[in-house]
Amino acid sequence: MNEQSTVQVNISVDELRYIIRCGAALAQNVPVPSLPTYCGFDKDQIVRFSAKMRDELERIGEDL
Repeated sequence: MNEQSTVQVNISVDELRYIIRCGAALAQNVPVPSLPTYCGFDKDQIVRFSAKMRDELERIGEDL
């Protein structure tokens, strides 16, 4: 498993919602085989990332 660098970024709750929704829109509207070319993530990675970000929203008491 490759160890990835991390970045810490401050964003607003609305910006986080936007990021989550864009990932969902990609997974729903871009053909699955094209996702890695289009955005660098496959469908499973998008789902995992979106879940991680939704968990963060819930942690701070916000809804999507």
